[in-house]
Amino acid sequence: MFYRKLLNFRLRTVIGLTLLWMVFGFIFFYNLVNVRNDLGVVVVLWKFVLVFGLMGFIINSALVFYFKNAFNRYPTWATILLKLILAFLLFLLVTFVFLAFYYILRYRAGNLADFTHSFFTKVMFTNSFLVFFTDLIVLSFLSIVFIDITHRFGPGMFWSMLTGQYNNPRKENRIFIFLDINSATTIAEHLGHEQYFNMLKDFFSDITIPVLTNDGMIYQYVGDEIVISWLNRPENKIKALKFLRNAFYLLKRREEKYIDKYGTSPDFKAGIHAGEVTAGFVGEIKTELIYSGDTMNTAARIRSMCNELNENFVISEDFMDNFAQPPGYEINKIGTMELKGKTEPVKVFSLKLD
Repeated sequence: MFYRKLLNFRLRTVIGLTLLWMVFGFIFFYNLVNVRNDLGVVVVLWKFVLVFGLMGFIINSALVFYFKNAFNRYPTWATILLKLILAFLLFLLVTFVFLAFYYILRYRAGNLADFTHSFFTKVMFTNSFLVFFTDLIVLSFLSIVFIDITHRFGPGMFWSMLTGQYNNPRKENRIFIFLDINSATTIAEHLGHEQYFNMLKDFFSDITIPVLTNDGMIYQYVGDEIVISWLNRPENKIKALKFLRNAFYLLKRREEKYIDKYGTSPDFKAGIHAGEVTAGFVGEIKTELIYSGDTMNTAARIRSMCNELNENFVISEDFMDNFAQPPGYEINKIGTMELKGKTEPVKVFSLKLD
């Protein structure tokens, strides 16, 4: 399920970028081929746009499936430069194959030497091809930036930033899960800060699998805590519970891997709450999407009650509002509790998974 979701997400990214390349191909055709064409070949609009799209599909597939996480240990400028070099080499290879194939079929040069001379003088060494090549490098750079923003801020955030969806504060009703590692301080002291950081990377990487499987949005990481969110809808409440179950059993299955690597296996506690928040971008020199309001404070307090109540998963009454307990989940009423910083008591429930 996860790998299908991941594949679909990556394919949507590639197809979206490919369509964008085809739009630019249409523009380039009229600005380049029709106006300043000195290529020694006949160029037709639909063939040009199709070939441009095919090159975009190949290059963007490489960027998304193979180069996305490459060179992550290098500085950002070096990562972008190295990806551009790889895209450049791939572009040269694809362009040569496409144009050579077209040139052979169209002009049928007598021998290899004649073809090579004609191909380079009439195609590769023309001003039109140089401009065409420059435009493709610019598009490759834009693709890398788009993929990097999507990777850093999550699916859909690029378009939210581009369209200004959160430039002005807006109210949303959302589900939040505040999740952190049990006995994090003890584990950190035992492992040391470097090994503990490596374990956190593995833990967050594993947690991403059920997040993506259940269409969740990773809102933020804070130390050993991760906050996941959905729009507050009945179907998303089911997905939130499925996320917890998937994450719980995934870590159970990977317990030996963690023990072999770190000598311990992390488990987690979580607080689940739902309600209205105000969402928007904040910051002058570093912009970030934040959710604010009593819902966030309450969700954090509910998570902190897990230790006090000796429960792994605590759910608020607001999450359970207008939501029938789904089959396969054991949800029990704990009672009405006083939460630190809140004047009104909150009714809470426990979720059992083991």
